[in-house]
Amino acid sequence: MSDVNPEQLKALEDKIASLTVKLGEAKLAVKQWSDLSARLSQNAAEERAKTQGMGRGLGGAIFGSKFRASQRSQAARINASIAKQVAEKRAKIGEGKRESQARHIQDELTATREQYRSLNTLVKSQNKAKSVTAIETKDSVGLLKKLKEAYDLGLLTEQEYEEKRKKIVSSI
Repeated sequence: MSDVNPEQLKALEDKIASLTVKLGEAKLAVKQWSDLSARLSQNAAEERAKTQGMGRGLGGAIFGSKFRASQRSQAARINASIAKQVAEKRAKIGEGKRESQARHIQDELTATREQYRSLNTLVKSQNKAKSVTAIETKDSVGLLKKLKEAYDLGLLTEQEYEEKRKKIVSSI
């Protein structure tokens, strides 16, 4: 596997930072849409409450049943109009919430973090492998020097020296 470029890690760090900001903004937008929905419900309930008493009271008693019936009919039309307006506004709110959903941003952020962790682990293992290789090479060079000294002192024959030298060199 090829060495990891430090720019790759930096790019992932930048992407994580950017996605974290986007996630915060999306969560705020969803909260705003939810608050708007709650205010809509409250306002609709208040408007419907205003129509509840229509046709009752002194006017209903004075003008009679036809007046009360016309007032109830008017209240029903007003309530139907309120329900229609609420439905239209809820559809817009629902669309706004879907557009603001943080789920896809969260998924992308999770995937990017995982990619960063994997890449970072790879960098650490590559650095460790390079370190081990450097140590092994240094040890092998030391062994070669000692082997040469033993040969120069006449402790090894030329054939023994060459065998051991080739073995050490092949392990580097």
